Amino acid sequence: LLQTANQGKSHVVLSLTKGHFPRLAECAHFHYEIVDFGSVQLSLSEDQNHLTHNGLDSKESVYLVQICCQGRKWIVRRSYEEFRVLDKHLHLCIYDRRFSQLPELPRIDSLKDKTLSQMLTAYISRLSAIADNKINCGPALTWMEIDNKGNHLLVHDESSINVPAVAAAHVIKRYIAQAADELSFEVGDIVSVIDMPPKEDTGWWRGKHGFQVGFFPSECVELISEKIPSNRYSLLLAGSIDFKVLFSLSVVSKKHGKLITFLRTFMKSRPTKQKLKQRGILKERVFGCDLGEHLLNSGHDVPQVIRSCTEFIERHGVVDGIYRLSGISSNIQKLRHEFDSEHVPDLTKDNYVQDIHSVGSLCKLYFRELPNPLLTYQLYEKFSDAVPAATDEERLVKVHDVIQQLPPPHYRTLEFLMRHLSRMGTYSAVTNMHCKNLAIVWAPNLLRSKQIESACFSGTSAFLEVRVQSVVVEFILNHVDVLFSPKLSTLIRHSTAKNEEPFTLRGF
Repeated sequence: LLQTANQGKSHVVLSLTKGHFPRLAECAHFHYEIVDFGSVQLSLSEDQNHLTHNGLDSKESVYLVQICCQGRKWIVRRSYEEFRVLDKHLHLCIYDRRFSQLPELPRIDSLKDKTLSQMLTAYISRLSAIADNKINCGPALTWMEIDNKGNHLLVHDESSINVPAVAAAHVIKRYIAQAADELSFEVGDIVSVIDMPPKEDTGWWRGKHGFQVGFFPSECVELISEKIPSNRYSLLLAGSIDFKVLFSLSVVSKKHGKLITFLRTFMKSRPTKQKLKQRGILKERVFGCDLGEHLLNSGHDVPQVIRSCTEFIERHGVVDGIYRLSGISSNIQKLRHEFDSEHVPDLTKDNYVQDIHSVGSLCKLYFRELPNPLLTYQLYEKFSDAVPAATDEERLVKVHDVIQQLPPPHYRTLEFLMRHLSRMGTYSAVTNMHCKNLAIVWAPNLLRSKQIESACFSGTSAFLEVRVQSVVVEFILNHVDVLFSPKLSTLIRHSTAKNEEPFTLRGF
């Protein structure tokens, strides 16, 4: 029987059986481009019946973890080894341990059952305090059975959500669920019917509405069962008429044919891009792929395209206007295609050496096309708030604190890029590109606001955004050696712990 550290409450521990839910280690690695669910709360489910694990050792046991997101709760079964896999994904893709303060979960051999329960309780308590929209790692969210919108992933094979629909219906009468196994819907909603017994047997049908499955009165819906004329069906199969155009043509007769239902079900049931990525069927190319997803799949610490381009520029690119002037478009596209094909091009070819700016343009293009910018959408406001501090020391502490919150792939790549640009800044006498100018041309590719992008600001607002972007990047460039120094992290940590006076930049 497993107990919590202080309360003495029992937690459900069951035998580890092979289920239909995919093992976390077997999920293809992918990142969601957009995540919007607010926060997630996790806790070990309390066992009211004081169940024991029936003589099974910890390796064969699973814990019932309660997940709470957007007011909904559900239980997932996870073994200790699956906790360790979750921890690995979180700290490969999302958090630096200096920010998360989550301990690395040790191998189970050295732990006792009571110690294990206490440790997991503390672990998920800390994770709940920081789990938010930063978690875009597909396997990590799959562990919690949650999608990028906060919906519960109903992926068990035996789940009713996976039962094929036999018909589609639109709601003609509003209904409010009277029991937990019933559906609520409004007039005009669409329902997928999965059980449709004869009305003389029962007045209840069963169907799917969104992510919910339940019963509803058959009198509240009307089947969608139009019949497509044969000539239009032939055109559809031949590909000479668009599916949407087909339904904008003249009104079809209202019969009991199932063709229209089949076609609509087919169109709605096509796997999404994220489903294909999760199954490993679809893999993003280099450009436009999430940074963490690309680095984990490629096995590199920083993108190969950035490493190759920056090394080339440091050897051949100390020329006037580097990173400010654009290269020849055809050369940029050739280079992009080669990197997208997972082939490292020979940058020493004459056409590239004679057009060095195409390599610089490609480098900026890579960062501009990241679905989540290098400094991330989530941290835009924090970076913006950090730079107006009164003194350099205060700015340093605040910017350093935000940088520590970057996902590890972003942190490594930022350090690599900033050190490169800092070195290029030392050649400003030749290039006319000192750190301020480099910050101006690079900032829009590295730091962006989703709210400002969606609002399509122009004029003064757009100018202010560019100003904030360039100030942040320039500050990082001017203090790159300090901001990425382990010595600074240690000093800030000790000063905070002892409530000492703010440190100075002397000694760096």
